This record gives sequence, structure tokens and C-alpha cells, in this order.
Amino acid sequence: MAQAHIEQETALRIERIRRSTRPGVGRDHCIDCGRPIPAARRVSVPGACRCVACQGLLETL
Repeated sequence: MAQAHIEQETALRIERIRRSTRPGVGRDHCIDCGRPIPAARRVSVPGACRCVACQGLLETL
């Protein structure tokens, strides 16, 4: 039951992110910490809205 809840929450977060960014267009600065997102990350991960550190933290939750 807990796993199903986690999966549902993850799906909702992903959908929210997809709606908040245009396809292929990322952000210049991280939505969590405000630090700049390097150009290489924005190119390799289209639509990136978090820096590597914040994305890593999010994925470990």
C-alpha cells in the first residue's frame, strides 16, 4: 500500500513538472535552490528544472 502511494505521488510530481515547462525548454536556474543550471545539463536533459544536487536529493526521497 505504501509503495502504491509513493508511485502515485511520483507520477503526480512528474506530471506537474511536465505541465510547468515547455517540451525541450528548461530553466536557467534551479527551482529549489536558485543556483544556475549549467548549459551542458540543459542540453543533455531537455526541460531540466533542477540542478544536479537538488535532483539527486529529490530522487533519494
